[in-house]
Amino acid sequence: AMGLTLTQAFQIHFVIGILFCLPVFTSGISGFLETITNGQLTDPDMFTLHLAGVDFSKNMMIALQCYAGTKMDSAAQKLLAQTFVAMCLMCVAVLFIHPTAPIQELIPPLLYLTIVPSTYVLAMTSGKGKAA
Repeated sequence: AMGLTLTQAFQIHFVIGILFCLPVFTSGISGFLETITNGQLTDPDMFTLHLAGVDFSKNMMIALQCYAGTKMDSAAQKLLAQTFVAMCLMCVAVLFIHPTAPIQELIPPLLYLTIVPSTYVLAMTSGKGKAA
Protein backbone atom coordinates (compact mmCIF):
# COMPACT_ATOMS: atom_id res chain seq x y z
CA ALA A 1 0.00 0.00 0.00
CA MET A 2 1.24 3.43 -0.91
CA GLY A 3 1.77 5.73 2.06
CA LEU A 4 1.04 9.43 2.01
CA THR A 5 4.13 11.66 1.86
CA LEU A 6 4.45 15.00 3.66
CA THR A 7 4.92 16.64 0.25
CA GLN A 8 1.48 15.30 -0.73
CA ALA A 9 0.04 16.41 2.63
CA PHE A 10 1.28 19.97 1.97
CA GLN A 11 -0.28 19.86 -1.51
CA ILE A 12 -3.62 18.69 -0.08
CA HIS A 13 -3.51 21.39 2.63
CA PHE A 14 -2.65 24.01 -0.02
CA VAL A 15 -5.75 23.12 -2.07
CA ILE A 16 -8.02 23.03 0.99
CA GLY A 17 -6.57 26.36 2.18
CA ILE A 18 -7.21 28.05 -1.16
CA LEU A 19 -10.78 26.68 -1.17
CA PHE A 20 -11.29 28.37 2.20
CA CYS A 21 -10.05 31.66 0.73
CA LEU A 22 -12.48 31.54 -2.23
CA PRO A 23 -15.38 33.29 -0.39
CA VAL A 24 -13.08 36.30 0.13
CA PHE A 25 -12.30 36.44 -3.60
CA THR A 26 -15.97 36.04 -4.56
CA SER A 27 -17.81 38.06 -1.89
CA GLY A 28 -15.19 39.95 0.12
CA ILE A 29 -14.30 39.74 3.79
CA SER A 30 -17.93 40.13 4.91
CA GLY A 31 -18.95 37.23 2.64
CA PHE A 32 -16.20 35.12 4.19
CA LEU A 33 -17.49 35.98 7.68
CA GLU A 34 -21.04 35.09 6.68
CA THR A 35 -19.79 31.73 5.36
CA ILE A 36 -17.71 30.72 8.40
CA THR A 37 -20.44 31.81 10.84
CA ASN A 38 -23.10 29.89 8.92
CA GLY A 39 -25.01 33.09 8.15
CA GLN A 40 -24.95 34.37 11.75
CA LEU A 41 -22.76 37.42 11.03
CA THR A 42 -24.22 39.48 8.18
CA ASP A 43 -23.26 43.05 9.19
CA PRO A 44 -19.77 42.95 10.74
CA ASP A 45 -18.28 46.06 12.37
CA MET A 46 -14.97 47.64 11.34
CA PHE A 47 -12.92 45.78 13.98
CA THR A 48 -14.40 42.41 12.98
CA LEU A 49 -13.66 43.16 9.31
CA HIS A 50 -10.09 44.13 10.29
CA LEU A 51 -9.54 40.88 12.22
CA ALA A 52 -11.03 38.84 9.38
CA GLY A 53 -8.70 40.62 6.94
CA VAL A 54 -5.74 39.66 9.13
CA ASP A 55 -7.10 36.09 9.29
CA PHE A 56 -7.36 36.03 5.47
CA SER A 57 -3.74 37.23 5.23
CA LYS A 58 -2.76 34.43 7.63
CA ASN A 59 -4.65 31.92 5.48
CA MET A 60 -2.76 33.09 2.39
CA MET A 61 0.53 32.82 4.33
CA ILE A 62 -0.38 29.23 5.28
CA ALA A 63 -0.89 28.44 1.58
CA LEU A 64 2.56 29.90 0.85
CA GLN A 65 4.03 27.83 3.70
CA CYS A 66 2.43 24.72 2.21
CA TYR A 67 4.18 25.48 -1.08
CA ALA A 68 7.46 26.08 0.80
CA GLY A 69 6.93 22.77 2.62
CA THR A 70 7.04 20.89 -0.68
CA LYS A 71 10.61 22.19 -1.21
CA MET A 72 11.98 21.30 2.25
CA ASP A 73 14.03 18.32 3.40
CA SER A 74 12.13 15.71 5.41
CA ALA A 75 13.22 16.96 8.87
CA ALA A 76 12.03 20.50 8.07
CA GLN A 77 8.82 19.11 6.54
CA LYS A 78 8.06 17.20 9.74
CA LEU A 79 8.60 20.31 11.87
CA LEU A 80 6.33 22.45 9.65
CA ALA A 81 3.68 19.71 9.60
CA GLN A 82 3.77 19.57 13.41
CA THR A 83 3.18 23.36 13.61
CA PHE A 84 0.14 22.99 11.33
CA VAL A 85 -1.27 20.19 13.51
CA ALA A 86 -0.73 22.41 16.57
CA MET A 87 -2.51 25.31 14.83
CA CYS A 88 -5.50 23.07 14.10
CA LEU A 89 -5.69 21.89 17.72
CA MET A 90 -5.61 25.52 18.91
CA CYS A 91 -8.39 26.42 16.47
CA VAL A 92 -10.52 23.50 17.70
CA ALA A 93 -10.14 24.95 21.21
CA VAL A 94 -11.32 28.35 19.92
CA LEU A 95 -14.37 26.73 18.27
CA PHE A 96 -15.42 25.33 21.64
CA ILE A 97 -14.51 28.41 23.72
CA HIS A 98 -15.99 31.01 21.32
CA PRO A 99 -18.31 29.21 18.87
CA THR A 100 -19.81 31.47 16.16
CA ALA A 101 -22.81 29.12 15.83
CA PRO A 102 -23.89 25.80 17.38
CA ILE A 103 -20.86 23.53 16.93
CA GLN A 104 -22.75 21.01 14.77
CA GLU A 105 -23.53 23.79 12.25
CA LEU A 106 -19.88 24.80 11.81
CA ILE A 107 -19.28 22.30 9.01
CA PRO A 108 -16.55 24.15 7.00
CA PRO A 109 -14.21 24.80 9.97
CA LEU A 110 -14.84 21.31 11.39
CA LEU A 111 -13.98 19.75 8.01
CA TYR A 112 -10.75 21.80 7.80
CA LEU A 113 -9.79 21.04 11.40
CA THR A 114 -10.27 17.29 10.97
CA ILE A 115 -9.01 16.70 7.40
CA VAL A 116 -5.87 18.86 7.58
CA PRO A 117 -4.33 17.52 10.81
CA SER A 118 -5.38 13.94 9.96
CA THR A 119 -3.57 14.22 6.62
CA TYR A 120 -0.36 15.35 8.34
CA VAL A 121 -0.58 12.70 11.07
CA LEU A 122 -1.18 10.03 8.43
CA ALA A 123 1.85 11.21 6.42
CA MET A 124 4.07 11.39 9.51
CA THR A 125 3.07 7.91 10.68
CA SER A 126 3.27 6.20 7.26
CA GLY A 127 7.06 6.43 7.48
CA LYS A 128 7.60 7.88 4.03
CA GLY A 129 10.13 10.67 3.51
CA LYS A 130 10.39 13.35 0.86
CA ALA A 131 10.71 10.95 -2.09
CA ALA A 132 7.31 10.50 -3.72
